[in-house]
Formats: sequence, structure tokens, C-alpha cells
Amino acid sequence: MLHAQFHLCLQPTRVQEWIVRQTDRSGNAIIGVKEHKTAARQVAAFALSQEEECWFDIYFTRMRPQLLNSKKRKRDDSDDEEERFFISTTGRPIYNASNDLDRLHSKYKLKPVTSRVARRVFETATGTMTDTEKSLVADYLTHSTATAEKHYRMKQPETIVRASQLLAKLAGDSSVESADEGRSHGTRGAARNAADKPACTTNVQMDVQAAFDKLLETHPVTLDGDVPDKTERRKVSPDCQRQLYERWLKAQMKLRVQHVLSYFCRRLPTENRVSTWIAKRGWKKNLPISANIIKEWKPSGSVDMVMDSRHIQKMTISQRWRGLLVTDVKGKGKGVVATRRFQTGEVVCDYHGRVITAKEGHHIHKNTSEEETGHMFFYTNQKGQPMCIDAHSSFCECHPEKQTVGRFINHAKAGANLRPRFYAVDTDGEEKEVILFLATRNIEVNEELLFN
Repeated sequence: MLHAQFHLCLQPTRVQEWIVRQTDRSGNAIIGVKEHKTAARQVAAFALSQEEECWFDIYFTRMRPQLLNSKKRKRDDSDDEEERFFISTTGRPIYNASNDLDRLHSKYKLKPVTSRVARRVFETATGTMTDTEKSLVADYLTHSTATAEKHYRMKQPETIVRASQLLAKLAGDSSVESADEGRSHGTRGAARNAADKPACTTNVQMDVQAAFDKLLETHPVTLDGDVPDKTERRKVSPDCQRQLYERWLKAQMKLRVQHVLSYFCRRLPTENRVSTWIAKRGWKKNLPISANIIKEWKPSGSVDMVMDSRHIQKMTISQRWRGLLVTDVKGKGKGVVATRRFQTGEVVCDYHGRVITAKEGHHIHKNTSEEETGHMFFYTNQKGQPMCIDAHSSFCECHPEKQTVGRFINHAKAGANLRPRFYAVDTDGEEKEVILFLATRNIEVNEELLFN
């Protein structure tokens, strides 16, 4: 309990700090907490076991969104609440977890334990450790201004995890093995009694899986379904009903994340766009986190099926392609550069204009100035007919007040980072021909877009 309380004192105070956490080979999560007066340097770095990370993740994915939507929360609150990791029941940020720990101690009539007391107890308990181990524990416990410089250097995951394991041993966690097996520490706490362990442990994971499979027979995981209530779960397994609850929610979360990613399968959306789309699904609980969706996103699915994405269809209709800037390029006139990073296979934009026959296109080409004739794209459709997308006019018929971006992308035989791809999409019973530009490799910010 003392160990867990100590972790809470070093809470990740910002959402971003939780999102960018690292994971070492053994599955421990490493969290870095910054000093937010300057927000420039890392004051503390600490490790969470898989179980502890699970506690925080359940809070972050299930409880926190509900707290942010609390009826007690004032509508004119600043965006700081959205950035703070811990939120109170009123939907406001928790700036000091110590006050909440004090209330917890009072409620259960426990002796108050401050972070200062915890550090002193742990440091005293290192009496029989080696100097190296003592130093690791001291550095891990320290996050004061006076010794911050020393702590900043403690960034190696293996060092942080090792220090965390030493603390766990001092706190009496017998599940943590010593790096020097056979060495006995006089300060090791009593091992947990096996009778105190929950009924469903890693020793009986097969039983939990069997119970979960049985639960799915009557309560399959669906996008819009509700988790089976406690009564239904207890009918399947009285001992493991809590594990069944968590597994069902985790499976639904995975299903929902995949559902969101499949919608935005070929074009990286903005975080706000994902949040809006998720809100329209009508899900009340177990909501995917938009920031996590963005972090996990990458182009998916067959290139042949790109135009099956309703997101891409809407983009070709609205012409609201983002991450692109029309600018002057030395020696070329106008061109397009990327204002964000594009991944290989991602749809960058389309070549938009009036679809006409190639014969009409050649006629326009002959009667148009040389500067404007560069804005015409000749191709052969799936029926073998020679066609042309006429974009020589600054504004197209369907977007009379908007200059489309694709027409400004320059040609290049060497160094091209885009490839044009023909698609035909059925829109309300009418077939529409579309030319999309797909990234042939990763494209960096400020890089000019070119197609062969």
C-alpha cells in the first residue's frame, strides 16, 4: 500500500506525459513528469508495473472521460482540465494528490503517510544494500529542486525499473526477484500471504479465458453493446467476474479503436475530427481516446479499396485537404509543400477538376496559354476510354470560390514522392472518376510534393 501511495505522489500530472510513456522489455511502463513552472526539464521518472499501469489506464480510459463530462463542471472552465491527468468528481483538475491521500487516510482511519516520510523510511531501509543500490533508491526517490540536476540524468529505462524493483522489495513485494539472487536483505518486508491473492491470478489464466469464452456465447462483444452486468458475470464465474468485466471492456475498446481506424484508413485525421466522429457514434462509456487513435494511426487496407473509405470520399467532395501549402518554388513558379509529415501509402490529396474526354482536353490544350495547359491530367479510365481532368481554370464549377490544391503539384521524373492512382466511386448511383495522389515514401515537413 505504501509503495502504491508513493507512486501516486509522483503522479503523471499531464495527459501528454501519460501518452508518451515508454515500455521496457519486461513490460514496465516508464513515466516522465516535468516541472510545469518551466515545462522544460524532467523532474521525475518512475516505473509502473503492468498491474499498476492497468490501474492508471482504467482510470484514464473509463473514469476520466466521465469526470470531464460531470454536470458539476463549469462550462466556462479553461482547457487546462483537458491537459491534467487527474480530474476530481467535479470535473476540475487535481493539482495536489496529497490532499486526496490525506482524506483517504482519514476515511479508513489510517496513519497519515507523506511523501517525505515515505522517502525517509525507504532510504533508512537501504542500510544493508550496496552503495550502487543505495544510490539508485536515493535518485529514484528524489524530486526536489536541490537534487533535480542529478535526477535528470536518470533516464535509462533499465535504471528506473531497477530502482523501482528495489523499492518494491523494500516494501515487501516478494514477487520481485533480486538481481543478485541469493543475496538476503535484512530490510525485506514479509512476503505476501498466498491467501491474500485474488482468486483469478496468472496461475489460472486458462480458467479466466474459458470463463470469458463462455460469457461471449451469451454476451458477444459488439461496438454498441453494454458490458454484461455483475449478475450475469457471476453466473459464469463468481470468482472471476471482475476479470470478465475488464476483459469484455478491453475487447470492446479494441473493436472500437479498429472501427475508428478503419474509417480513417488512408488519411491521418486531426484529433478534433476523431473526437467529433466518436461523439457521433453515440457511445456513452468505454470511449476511445482521440490522442491514442492519432498515435496509433497508419495507412491500412488494400490500395485498391481506398475509395471505399467514406472519409476519403468526403474529402474529395469537400476539397478540405490539410497539411498542404501552395507556395512559390524557385525555378518552377507555383508548387505545393507539406506542412505536416505524411506516411507511405497515405492519401495526400486528389487532382480535382472537370472530367472531360481526352479529345475535348486536347482541344482546350491547343487553345489555352502555355502556363494554364500544365493544369490538365490525361488518363485512361477502367473502360479503356482516354479521358482528361481539366483544371486549367483557377476555380472549378463545383467549387467556384475555392482554389483546389492538386492542380499545383509539379511533375518530376526523378525524386517524385507521389504516385497518381485512378479510382471510380459510385456516388448515389452515379459513377465518379477520381485521381488520388498517394505517398510513395514518408514525406517530411517543408518537402515539395512531386509526381511522375
